[in-house]
Amino acid sequence: MADYKDIVGTAVRNNAGNLSLDQQDQIFYDSTNVDFKYQFAATTAAWRTQASMNTGRIYFDASDLGTATATLVAGGEIPALTANAETWDGSSWTEVGDLNTARSSHGGAGTSTNALMFGGTNPPQVKLTESWNGSAWTEVADLNNVGASGGAGGTYTSALYYGGERPSYTGATESWNGSAWTEVADLGTARAFVGGSGADNTSQIACGGFSSPPSTYHALTETWNGSSWTEVGDLNEARRLHGTAGLLTSALAFGGQPSSSPVYSVAKNEEWNGSSWTEVGDLNQSRIQVVGSGTTTSAMAMGGSIPGPTGYQAVTEEWNASTPVGAFSTGPSMNQARYNMGSVGTSTAALGYGGRPPNTIASNEIYNGTSWTETGDLNTGRHSVSPSGTTTSALASGGENTAYVGIVEEWNGSAWSEVADLNTTRGEGGGAGANAEAALAFGGKSPAAGTGFANTESWNGSSWTEVGDLNQARYQMTNGFGKVYTAALASGGRNPTPTYLGNTESWNGSTWTEVNDLNTARVGAAGQTGTSTSGIVAGGTDGTTRAFVEDWNGVSWAEVTDLNAANSGAGGAAADSTAAIIYGGYTTTTVATSEIWASSSNTIKVLTD
Repeated sequence: MADYKDIVGTAVRNNAGNLSLDQQDQIFYDSTNVDFKYQFAATTAAWRTQASMNTGRIYFDASDLGTATATLVAGGEIPALTANAETWDGSSWTEVGDLNTARSSHGGAGTSTNALMFGGTNPPQVKLTESWNGSAWTEVADLNNVGASGGAGGTYTSALYYGGERPSYTGATESWNGSAWTEVADLGTARAFVGGSGADNTSQIACGGFSSPPSTYHALTETWNGSSWTEVGDLNEARRLHGTAGLLTSALAFGGQPSSSPVYSVAKNEEWNGSSWTEVGDLNQSRIQVVGSGTTTSAMAMGGSIPGPTGYQAVTEEWNASTPVGAFSTGPSMNQARYNMGSVGTSTAALGYGGRPPNTIASNEIYNGTSWTETGDLNTGRHSVSPSGTTTSALASGGENTAYVGIVEEWNGSAWSEVADLNTTRGEGGGAGANAEAALAFGGKSPAAGTGFANTESWNGSSWTEVGDLNQARYQMTNGFGKVYTAALASGGRNPTPTYLGNTESWNGSTWTEVNDLNTARVGAAGQTGTSTSGIVAGGTDGTTRAFVEDWNGVSWAEVTDLNAANSGAGGAAADSTAAIIYGGYTTTTVATSEIWASSSNTIKVLTD
């Protein structure tokens, strides 16, 4: 019994059922189900798109032991050969000092502040080695032989370079001791475009690759112990030109060109546990010539190429082995079923006004975190307004009654009153703003326009002024994220019918800038569920009513847990992506139901006797 502890006499929380979401990492007694349980945060391993590199590139290399907050990339093709180098600090890429010699298909090892880059093609193939000290590159001792397209890993004082083309396919291996390269035992199978990573020159893993003739895509995996290579478990997918990250006993292999379809790239990601490979969460962007760094808990996938005109990629993705798993739970129903309403607020203080069930209504309801209460109606019933503000200070701008209107009403926490009309009559537009004194109304449509338009207006508390247009004219968009009128987000929508849009634009107070697209183009997603840097979109339709939910982190969209019920035209309220309420909408009929989002959820483990 040495592995067990007696807990008799220890106080354990007594609870009728499971604990609430905010009560994590606890052992408790469920008196309803008569079980001891452990409650902990639910997580999953997943890739998330981050800010792109400044320069899209292929055949470059990275600091192998870089992390999700500190990575160096250097060299490659853009398509011309380049010496350019960039560092990642966890949120953005910065150009730093160039390599002394431009090159591609080279090896790399180290960190963002202490690294090596070696070999590659200038052309011709070279054996040059350069050392990075965090600010500048210095030429150090050359490889013994020229080489390109090999695997590599380690540190700037203890690295290994193996396989590649020298100039023919080879298994040759060289070891770096901080001052010189030494030839050591060859890989068991000669190959190029091999993936590799490891802690130092005594601990490496090499996987996949390509050799010819005959043309062979490899799934082979070999491990290095400091003196010899040993074949171990194969990849599930033979491939070349893939990215790798990790150590001898725990590694990732992702993307690349597979044997099953040698013309195309894959997003497939595999994890090594020291004895075998298991398929885990795919990259968001399939690509070849992708480069990786980091570990199995925190890694980066950078650059590469895809077929077509977009070509070389600057896309960066971050792997997090402990990504929180969000969830929706059933919330309180509104008093009035409705869709296409105005909606503002947060997950605990929301307002839903107007809409249609299907006839246009004026009713207004307020949510206090527990229940919905009917309160003062709009003066003019309408749907598809541009909403902005909070539960105590809001605007309902434009919309549609029997016709499109430019009417604007102000909410003071108890009643609606008419204020100055929009300059441009509109319905089905977006809105953003912190309160009734400062707001934004953008996009939408009107009979005069015939279809969607890009017009944007700014409200100063007394009048509307036309400001910078959207880049994409649209209507039926996600009613814009934005708690302040100087920072908003417009996503999705359509223009013209039935074209569904996925593109997203960010407003900085004067201009709209296109940023990363939604994963699923759609109209009618629940709006006002976040800010320009943090929020979610939920539901909508792309011809079929969807339950899809996406999370915005200020840079990119990531698919997260679906709504429990597919829904379009719902209202929404959230301060950011961590908590939201989605209410009303249309499923197979108009509904009054609501769902409550929490960006993290709990896993319950029943403890055995």
